Amino acid sequence: MSDAGSIFETANVAAPNAAVQKHIVEELIEERAKKLRQSKLWPFYKSILYPLLRQPDAVRMADDIAHLPGKDIFDYMSALLDINTAVSGLEHVPGEGRVIIAATHPTGIADGIAMYDALGPVRRDLSFFANRDAIRVAPRLSEMLIPVEWVAAKRTRERSRETLTSTVQAFTGERCIVLFPSGRIAYRNAENRLTEQPWLASVAIFARKYDCPIVPAHVTARNSWLYYWFWKVNTELRDITLFNELLNKRGQRFNIQFGPAVSPDDLPADPAAAAEALRRHAAEDVPAGAPWRTPA
Repeated sequence: MSDAGSIFETANVAAPNAAVQKHIVEELIEERAKKLRQSKLWPFYKSILYPLLRQPDAVRMADDIAHLPGKDIFDYMSALLDINTAVSGLEHVPGEGRVIIAATHPTGIADGIAMYDALGPVRRDLSFFANRDAIRVAPRLSEMLIPVEWVAAKRTRERSRETLTSTVQAFTGERCIVLFPSGRIAYRNAENRLTEQPWLASVAIFARKYDCPIVPAHVTARNSWLYYWFWKVNTELRDITLFNELLNKRGQRFNIQFGPAVSPDDLPADPAAAAEALRRHAAEDVPAGAPWRTPA
C-alpha cells in the first residue's frame, strides 16, 4: 500500500553517495536501545532481536499507515489486530459532550486500539493522549491524537505549545478524550501481579479546568512472557519490544469495564491525591463493582 520502496530507490539513483535514511521503525527501536547500540555486538543482537521482535512486520505496518487519515489508521489497526474486546458498563459513557475516559494501561499501544473498539458504539469523536512518536510514524494521526513528548530532553516550547493547542481543541470541541494517566505500562509486583503505575496529576487538573466528568475504565490484558522477562533483565530490551507487543495482540481478549462517571467536584482538592484516588478506583474498585468514594 506504500510507495516507500520505489521512492527510496529513486533517491538512491539520483544521489548514490547520499546516506540512506533509516526507516522510522528502526529509528524508534534504536532510540530505545542507546546503551545496547554502543556495544560492538549490536549488529549481532539486531540479527537475533529484529526477527524475534517482528521488526519486518512493523515496517510493513508502518508503510501501510504512513499516509492514511487518522480515523482510517485506527480502522486499519482495529482490523489488523482483531482484538476480542469484552465490554461492560458502556452505559456510563455519555453519548455526547466532553468527557475523560481515564483507563488503566496494562499492555501499551494495543490498549488504545481496544479502547477505540470499545467506545465506537457510543462515541466516534475520540481523541487520545499519546506518545508523540506515533505521529512520526503516521503524521495524520494528529487528527485523533493529542501528542505528548514523554522524554524530557526532547521537550521544546514548540512541542509543548502543540500539546496545549491540541488539548484545548479537544476539550472545547466537546470530544471524548481517552487518557492513560500513568503514561507507563503496568508492571509485575513481587507477588507477580500486574500493578498499575502511579497516575499523573494532569487527569485531575484537566477535569477541574474544563469542568469535565471522568469515566474510570479498567482494562484487563497482558503482554507476552518475553516482555516481562526482558523487564527483569534489561529495560532497553523491554522498551524495544513496543512493536512486538502491539502486533502479538491479534485475536487476544481484552476486558474493558467502565465505571460510573466521577464529577470533578467530588475529587480531593490536591491534584496528586485526586490522581492517586482515581488510580486506585480504576484499578481496584471498578473491576469489583464498588462505587466511587471521595477520600476524606
